[in-house]
Amino acid sequence: MQLGQCRFDIGKGDLINQDTDVVWHLPRAELHVLSLLVEYQGNVVAKSLLESGHEDDSHLSSASVARAIFTLRSFLGPQYESLIETVKGQGYMLRAHRARKETNNKWPAQFIRPQQIILMSIVLVSLLLAGFWWFNQQRHTDNPVLPLSVETVTLKSEQQVDVILYSLSNTNNELLIEQAQQLVQSLQLCPVTIWSRVFLSLSHDKQVLNITLRGDHYGQSLIRNLKISDLRQPKQFVTLQWLAQLNICSTSNGRVSPSNQLQGG
Repeated sequence: MQLGQCRFDIGKGDLINQDTDVVWHLPRAELHVLSLLVEYQGNVVAKSLLESGHEDDSHLSSASVARAIFTLRSFLGPQYESLIETVKGQGYMLRAHRARKETNNKWPAQFIRPQQIILMSIVLVSLLLAGFWWFNQQRHTDNPVLPLSVETVTLKSEQQVDVILYSLSNTNNELLIEQAQQLVQSLQLCPVTIWSRVFLSLSHDKQVLNITLRGDHYGQSLIRNLKISDLRQPKQFVTLQWLAQLNICSTSNGRVSPSNQLQGG
């Protein structure tokens, strides 16, 4: 199925950017959410259905659904992220894909790019304002999905990175906060990084640490999903060895995969 510049291969569970040839093998939450949105395209899919296990006994938290929606929109890109529409107080809806219109603009090529940049800036500002409006509206709902904390880390180059923690509870988050601080300390040693936002959350049983990194590299939106498991006591998901493997300071001269999974333990 075509979604903007991406093609969704339901059978393989892949979302393919046909402009860049980047293939994202969707994690369980993203695959479950996108499959339901496609199945009920043009209709509102209730949050309760998105949180259900659909054909199995698994269950997604409201935070997992919100994070899945966020990462799917990010991969679709600014031009097509509005295909997934938030319906206040109800759920989400996948709008029908509309192909980009061809234009008969005969202006010289050197005048086209500035026009495109201006148009894109207007679209991005509009989306940003819409995002602020949605965030303020969500604050008044019965079950708002809000981060546990947001910490802005300043790198040596004065670049800033937001480290955002999500948790279903405001208590017993010492482990999540401790692991986040390990990541913050590593970021503070970076001269520069391609990542601008880092999201962290723990699974219900506190056995898996979920990390999503979002950034931009030469105008291309990048997402990297990491899952680290640790069955030991006491747990230590984020270690110096793991941070060296992650290489969070990398400016990534090569292509960055939109989804990765690292298993520790």
